[in-house]
Amino acid sequence: MSRQKKNGLLALIYIGTLLICFGIVLVIGRLHSPAPGGKEPSGSLLEEATESQAETPDREETEKAEDKAEEDEEFGNGEELADKRAETVSKPVMPFPEEGEDQPEAYKPPVIAVITDVHYLSPSLTDYGEAFETMLKKDDGKLVHYIPQLMDAFTADMERLNPSAVVLSGDLTLNGEMESHEALAEKLKILEEKGVKVLVIPGNHDINNYAAASYFGEEKGEAEMTGPEDFYEIYRQFGYDQARSLDEASLSYVYELDEKNWLLMLDSAQYEPVNKVGGRIREETLAWMKEQLEEADREGASLIPIAHHNLLKESILYPVDCTLENSRDVAELLESYHVPLYISGHLHLQRTKRNKLSPGEDESAFRISEVVADAFPIAPCRYGVLKWTENGSLAYETRETDVEGWARQQGILDENLLSFQEYASGFLKEVVSSQIYDQLRNLPEEQMEKMAGLYGDLNRDYCAGIPVDAKAVRSEEAFRLWQRNLPDSQLFAQIDEILRDTGRDHNEWEYEPSLQDISHRDIMVK
Repeated sequence: MSRQKKNGLLALIYIGTLLICFGIVLVIGRLHSPAPGGKEPSGSLLEEATESQAETPDREETEKAEDKAEEDEEFGNGEELADKRAETVSKPVMPFPEEGEDQPEAYKPPVIAVITDVHYLSPSLTDYGEAFETMLKKDDGKLVHYIPQLMDAFTADMERLNPSAVVLSGDLTLNGEMESHEALAEKLKILEEKGVKVLVIPGNHDINNYAAASYFGEEKGEAEMTGPEDFYEIYRQFGYDQARSLDEASLSYVYELDEKNWLLMLDSAQYEPVNKVGGRIREETLAWMKEQLEEADREGASLIPIAHHNLLKESILYPVDCTLENSRDVAELLESYHVPLYISGHLHLQRTKRNKLSPGEDESAFRISEVVADAFPIAPCRYGVLKWTENGSLAYETRETDVEGWARQQGILDENLLSFQEYASGFLKEVVSSQIYDQLRNLPEEQMEKMAGLYGDLNRDYCAGIPVDAKAVRSEEAFRLWQRNLPDSQLFAQIDEILRDTGRDHNEWEYEPSLQDISHRDIMVK
């Protein structure tokens, strides 16, 4: 055989070997590459590779050759290239979730908003005339004439906040008028239509209240009052129909925010056989509460009680008819299950307090805390926000209702609403100062105005739960006028009580579970 033929044969063998290697690489690539749409390839892989080669245009062959040259330049040739490619194709491909497949969502602890003592009066029960104005002047500074607008602004706030639930802790109406309950329920339905769950319980003003009234012209007239069955029917969609458990002895129930966190909604009002101002938890309800606390422990859930009346003695100024008549029994029951917080209203003051230890008791002993929410229609017209965390911590803060922003958005021209915080604060001071002024006698008018103004300022700050600089107040001229003119009066004694009771801010509260609390829950769950 000539040298020329021999060289040609070697060239053919070399080219054939390269084509076989190239085909093997294509087959391996096809084995490790998903078919279009994520489906497995069908038929012979070798046949598909051959057909693919036969159908590929010359331009595509050129592009593949260029890509191969780039790989050779980067990784080297021969065995080095084969090793690198083998390493590349042997890496596992991470699967992607199938389209439409549900993915587990991260747990989000609940958030609730709390408003209390709304004291809603249906606009159908008044013409806002002389009788209505007389009622306002004798009241405690509630903006009854703007409560419908307040509720609309609150609804806008809740639409933005989107809490797990909004809780109304009693005194839903001014004095238990049937029409007021029905009108408020319509407002609450709008809130639920916006995707926010609403929960209610009654207060001492809401059921069997013979003070239910209408206000037209110069006359205060009668209005239909509401019985317990009426209350249930009007508000059953706001917690009762969704309750985990209903108390047969009262309008109390348990609402499950989620598997880990429940609300114990307590009816503390006394309205049978007659309506009373003070509150009490019925004996049958106490037994039912114990069952719910035990159930929560078995399920590993935390349970926060919410009622209208106070659990603890919260105010020096208002010591009567505010704290539950059987508060000690209720507190002992809740503390035996390490319940950290009790939320209430009724007092018309923003307060926070931890239950006191008994004399000589160990400092590490568990004691419950209470947050008392201020009356919603009294300046500064705040609501509370309670947040849970995954580790069992709790945080409470107050927020002002954005009436001004809502009014601008609605195109409202009422200047009182457009500058609402200033108006509401001034209205509260004016109402209370006028009542104090009318009780002062035989003093120069200028002095009486200063004295009444001081009382109005202190009352406003006391309601808002903000600290007062007692030393600075006692150095003011108005205080010295009280001290000189009426040192032994009941009103001056009330000023002293306010100053002794406003040493700190009550608009925030936090709870961090101790090791003792955590171990208690672990034991109860086991």
